Amino acid sequence: MTTAAGLHPRVSVILPFRDAADTLHDAVASIERQSLSAFECVLIDNGSKDASAEIAAMACRRDPRFRLLRVGDGLVRALNAGVAAARSPLVARMDADDVAERLRLERQLALLDADPSLSIVSCLVEGFAVDGRRAGMPRYEAWLNALRTPDEIRAALFVESPLVHPSVVMRRTALEQAGGYHDVDGPEDYDLWMRLILGGHRAAKVPEVLLYWRDSPERLTRTHPRYVAQRFFETKLRYFYRVRAPGSWLQIWGAGPIGRRWANALLTGGYLVRRFIDVDRRKIGRLAHGVRICSPDELAARDGLILAAVGSPGAREQIETDLQSRGLRPWDDYVAVA
Repeated sequence: MTTAAGLHPRVSVILPFRDAADTLHDAVASIERQSLSAFECVLIDNGSKDASAEIAAMACRRDPRFRLLRVGDGLVRALNAGVAAARSPLVARMDADDVAERLRLERQLALLDADPSLSIVSCLVEGFAVDGRRAGMPRYEAWLNALRTPDEIRAALFVESPLVHPSVVMRRTALEQAGGYHDVDGPEDYDLWMRLILGGHRAAKVPEVLLYWRDSPERLTRTHPRYVAQRFFETKLRYFYRVRAPGSWLQIWGAGPIGRRWANALLTGGYLVRRFIDVDRRKIGRLAHGVRICSPDELAARDGLILAAVGSPGAREQIETDLQSRGLRPWDDYVAVA
């Protein structure tokens, strides 16, 4: 640790917090002990009423690589203030209730250095509960950790958020080109991934667990209205317009709740549904939204973009394997959605 490392950091860690006195010390300590010493950490107090600000101030007094800002008007404003204050061309995110592996920054910067085409580098994550036990959302976590390459992450963009926000390191130029964080009525990180990846930026993951993701009933993603499932769905719909314009023909593989939900929203938005596809023989021949449900044998790529819209474990992957065996390509011929 040197003052020079703080003045000329290779990466700026942006860590906003609010009333995080129970966890902030662990988060800060995990950054302080990083194997990569040439970093700075911008701590942003977002209106704390507990001892969080003093914990952050103590870290700043102890280590010159840490700085404290006070921005008390919402998370998005705090994030943008942290980015504006950053001194490095690389910006890493960290949350006040998570713990970074000691090699996290070193490994992520190594991948960015090795591949200049990447704008975002994430890592694998592992959840843990307040009492230290294994926790988190196992199904979502397993899905996340299976997405590692730029193509895999891009192909999953309309399923769920393919990146854990506090796990990423981003090139600041890419973040600025995308317009920074937007104060939307929904998840600000998912909105950012949409703008970055649909804008041509590439994301990949270091294939190691480098972030421990603390789970608790008070976690913002579990308590704030902007992170409810409906807000994620609205974000997907808003950006789907960039993939295919209204008036386009679609084929929806999945006549269950997910497929019908997408059909209802897209028909209302001016899209045209040629057919539903389903493997359930009991559904074939019936109508959904006035459209016939067909077997996979009746699918034809020229009849419109295919939406793989199923939720059963493994079913979406089976559909994608089937489509790829026919020579069809993600985004050109089909998009996985949920």
